[in-house]
This record gives sequence, structure tokens and C-alpha cells, in this order.
Amino acid sequence: MHKSAKTGISVLLATTVLASPFVVVPKAAYALTVEDISADDTSADEETEYTIEFEIDKDLKSGDEIFVKFPSGYTVDKKLKKSDVSLEDDDGDDISIDSVSVSSNVVTVELDEKVSKGTVLTLTIDNVTNPDDKGSYSIGVKTSKESTYKNEKITIGKSSSSSSSSSGSKFSVSQSSKSAEASISLTLGKFNLSSKSKLKKGKYIYVDFPTKDMLPKSISKSDVKVNGTKADYVSVLDSDSIRIEVPSGADGDTSIKLEFTSSAGIKNPSSADDDYTFEVEYDDKKYTSEKIEVTGSANASFDVALSDRGAGARSSYSFDIDLSTKLYSNTDIQIDFPSADMVPPVMSGYSITVNGDQVGVVSTSNGRVSFRTPSGFKSTDNLTVKFAYDAYLTNPKTAGTYSLTTKIDNKTYRSKSFEVSGTSAPVAVDNTAATIGLTRATASTPTGLQIAIKGLGAPIVRSQGFFEIVLPAGFRVPAYIPANQVTINGAAVNYVGVRGQNLIIVPSQDIPAQTAVQVNVLEAGGIVNPATTGVYSIGVYTSEEKGLLFARPATIVALNGVSFKANVASFTKSGKATAMAAAPYIVNGNTLMPASFFRDGLGMSVTWTTTTAKVVSGNTVMQFKVGSNVATVNGQNVTLPVAVQLKNKIPALPLRTITDRSGYKIIFVNGNYTVYK
Repeated sequence: MHKSAKTGISVLLATTVLASPFVVVPKAAYALTVEDISADDTSADEETEYTIEFEIDKDLKSGDEIFVKFPSGYTVDKKLKKSDVSLEDDDGDDISIDSVSVSSNVVTVELDEKVSKGTVLTLTIDNVTNPDDKGSYSIGVKTSKESTYKNEKITIGKSSSSSSSSSGSKFSVSQSSKSAEASISLTLGKFNLSSKSKLKKGKYIYVDFPTKDMLPKSISKSDVKVNGTKADYVSVLDSDSIRIEVPSGADGDTSIKLEFTSSAGIKNPSSADDDYTFEVEYDDKKYTSEKIEVTGSANASFDVALSDRGAGARSSYSFDIDLSTKLYSNTDIQIDFPSADMVPPVMSGYSITVNGDQVGVVSTSNGRVSFRTPSGFKSTDNLTVKFAYDAYLTNPKTAGTYSLTTKIDNKTYRSKSFEVSGTSAPVAVDNTAATIGLTRATASTPTGLQIAIKGLGAPIVRSQGFFEIVLPAGFRVPAYIPANQVTINGAAVNYVGVRGQNLIIVPSQDIPAQTAVQVNVLEAGGIVNPATTGVYSIGVYTSEEKGLLFARPATIVALNGVSFKANVASFTKSGKATAMAAAPYIVNGNTLMPASFFRDGLGMSVTWTTTTAKVVSGNTVMQFKVGSNVATVNGQNVTLPVAVQLKNKIPALPLRTITDRSGYKIIFVNGNYTVYK
């Protein structure tokens, strides 16, 4: 509500209080002011969208309602949905709506958040059909705080074309520069309003810009003038339209001239063309500008260097840009690559440098890479950006001519075209049966890794490509692992790099596509299991294929778990190795353990001779005979998967038969066992 309106209401209320009892004063009836009601189409019998602007003088809370009453003759969709209705405050921010309903041409909008008094609200309602008959119609608005509707008239019956300039003339446009993407000052008009129209303080002028890349996020009212007077309020409604509140200095004028200073943040469209127009709307009438021309580019193009130009190939990217202004530390840089599949879902700041300095936090989305210049970056008007080979950028999969775009400090720079030519992209390989195993599964224990890859989608060139093993937080990874502690397909690798939790393993031999690969990291490499028990996911990548190759879970058990290997006559418990009378071995897929293991490793009560063995775990008594595949468990016969055998003069018993009946679990990966509770 505007100041003059409030003053009049105050006098009216004061007079009423003096003349009659206080209880009859209809205070709530004047707590809302309708600023404007407009329709996208005011033609008779047309389905259209209505916009209602009104100011509230009482706080609204979540659960309060706004009512819009359309008169007889209108048709409002009875199945109106929340998506058909929107509500914004005077900053252009959305206000949450809980529900929408329609009854007898009254649209009820229930709020889902608080709105403060004095807020100018803009409510849009779609799927409203105008009356069949031409004429003037009053649309009413109220909230839960009012007892009566406040009405505003709208004229129905004008054709859609009548909303544009009735004279058919186009208003003039003056821009300080014609260069594409250049920041400009801008003047629209002066042009006369249609017959009987006058500017009114507090009403709104709407301006639609030619393209969606011209406007900043917000515009200060000090940078906009209406007929030579600073605007009362300016809001950016969306990416290509703004709303300007008419100031008192323009009240009553029959023409419009809009001026935007260069500091308003408006830019020319990014593409050259001679067919751009502006549209100004006031009092339900639209006025179109003459055509303007945008030429060339505001910024010179730059060259892009690739280490590999093959289609679908992984490549480094680098380029130099001469900037139009100086660049400083903590400045946002955004780079758009030609296609979304060129950019991996995650990228490390280690892989990107600006003028030789590594960047910090990097985000990627749909082919876009965003980061900031690092702290301490030296100011400069020249920028060199380099994406290293291990940034995992891949060329477009189709040969052709491409370019990329860089946005720096809200200014856009486009590259010259670069060529990508024909080589095949990686082939699909099924790694669902690939495995990752730990040589030790107990907490806080040094461990090795055994990674069995079923096949590669793309070849890895020795001393250039690499495997990357990603260990989750909790694993202790040394800063350096000697190359002789890692093998690929039995051969020592060329190099092992450590980057945080990641191992970069460079092979010493070429590995063709679709080849199975065995990567082994020895326990002496210094990797230590997490101190906390649980399931951890380990991932495998290669330098030549985009995204994760595969990941597998690894279970870490308590330190009192017992680890051993087939055909090795010792086990490890609590970090201490203990010899066994015989090595574990496998018969028909079943692991046989010397009877002494269940006593020395698992703490059970065990007795044996060269012909029998007895194992007691809690209340479970298990008796075995050498050469027999039948045992007794608490007096009941049980068939064993394999007969008991004598090994080094001690009975060898089926491991799984005993662990299953004594509450133990077994982790088995690539010949490594861990038994634990």
C-alpha cells in the first residue's frame, strides 16, 4: 500500500471511531491493496493466465489463505493444481504454497510459510477462461485477515493483437555498444502510451529482453530511471524480464522513457544478429521496440591444445586467454565443454592449474567444470588453464569440429574451433565378476590388495596409462609405496604414486583391451586396515576409461579375527603369527584345517588321535573319524562335505562344518581367509 492511500485510511478510521462504537469499525476490510490485475490474453472466451499484484498490511502465517474471486462469466479449472499457481514476493523469491482449491469461481491458495506485512505479492493463476461477453469485470482479492474482497477491474474483449502498440510504430533503442556480450548502458523510448493510459505511482512497467543471457541476478533501483526519475523499485522476474515500479516523479505521464546505466549489469546477447527486439508492457498494453543489431564478439577467441585428438580418447586440454579485465584470487571460472559426456562426474583440483597454480574445490555438471583461482593468485590480464591427462577429460565420441566456452568474472570467452578425428571409443567389458580382496581383514592390521579385473575396455600403454585404486577413509595409506611392492600380471610395475587415499599404478608392460588383469599390492607396501570394523567400498579406475570401472565391498573385522592362507602352515591373530601342524588345503572345494587350529586359533576345546578328533564349542560337541564323511554333533549323525583326512599325523577337519555350528563367520577372497565372530 502506498503512502497516500495509508494516510486516507488513517483519517477515515479516526473519524469512524469518534462517531460510533469501536466494535463496528471494519479495520480488516482495508488491510490489503490491489496494485494491478492483468491477463496474458484479454480476448473474450480465451483460456489464459492471470497475474494479481497486491500489498498486505498484516502478517500472514503458514496455513493462512489468499482468495481470488472471479466474477460470473469466468470459468476457472475445477482441477487447478499447485503447478498452475505461483506466488512471489517483491524480491522475486518464490513463496511456498501448501494447497490450491477452486469453489464457485473462487481460487483458494493456502500458504506454507510466513509472509510479513508490507510485502507486495505477485500471484499468477493459469487455466482461467475469460467470459464470452466483452466488458469490464471486477476481480476480487482478500486474505484470511480480511472480511471483504478488494476489487480491481479488467476489460475483456480486446483481441490479442490490440495489446501491442496501437499506432503500429516501434519505439527506439539506444545501446552504448553493439558488441556481443558487451556490458552496456541502455535507453528504451521515449514512446507515447495508448489512448487514455497514464503512468500511476506504484503501478508496474514490465520489460521483456530479447534473450535470456542479458540480465544480472538483480538490478539496483539507482541504476534505472523512468522518465528521468529514479525508479521506486526494480526486480528481476526471470532470466529475460524485469518489473519496474513507477516513481512519483513520473506519476500522470502519458509516455515512457526507460534508462539503464552501465552499472545495472545488462549485457548484449551472446550471439550476433540484427533482429533483436524489446517489449514493454504497462496497463495490459504491450509496446514493441525497433529491431537492434548485435555484432561480432566482445572477447577475442583463443586456441585450445589437446594431447590426443582422437574421438572418444582421453586427453589433456590447455589454452591461453587474453582477458578484457584483470583477474584476481578467488575469482569464479566456469568452463563449458562441447558435450556432457566429456567431463567425469568427479574431478580433482590437483588436475587443474591456472597460471601454474593448482585450483581448489572443483565441481562438475553436464559438461561444465567450475572452480576458483586459488588464494594468493597474482593479478593478471592473461590466463593459462591446463587440464592434466589425469583430469579424465575425454574427447567427443564423434569426429568433427568443436569449441568450448569460458566464463570468467561474469565475462564470456569463446575458443576457436578445434578438430576431433576418428578413433573408436572404449568397448564395453563386463566386470561384474571382478573381485577385490584384502590379504588381512582384521582391524588396524597391515594388508595387501588383490584385484582381479576381468577385462579392460581400452588398452593401457606402458609407462603412460595407469590404474587408480581408491581406498576409502579409514585405511592408512603411506605417502610412498615402492614399485617393487606392486605387480600387474606378475610383473613389477613401472611406478606407484600416492594421492591422498588413491594409488596411481603405472604398468611396465602394454595391456591390450579386453585383457584380464591381476593387480597385487603386497603387505610390505604399508597399507593398514581401518581401526573401525565394518564394510568399506574400494573402487578401481583406469586412465583410459571414463568413470568407475567397478567397486567391491571389503569387510574389516575385530582384531581377534584369525587370518590364514591355503597351503601356508601358519595363522595370524592379533598381529601375531602362529605355526600350524599342517597347512590348510582344499579338497573338492572344501577347506580342511588341522584339528589344532580350532584350539590354538579359535580357543575351542579339542582332543585328537591319529584316528579320531573331538571339538567342543560351548554346548556343541562334534566328533570326527579319520576316513569317514559322517560326524556326530550332540549325538546326531551329520554328513560331511568331504571325509576327514590325516595330515602330518593330525586329523584335518572340514572348516565350514565347525564354524557354522560354533557361531563363526568366514571371509574368503582370492585364497585369503579370515575367521571371526
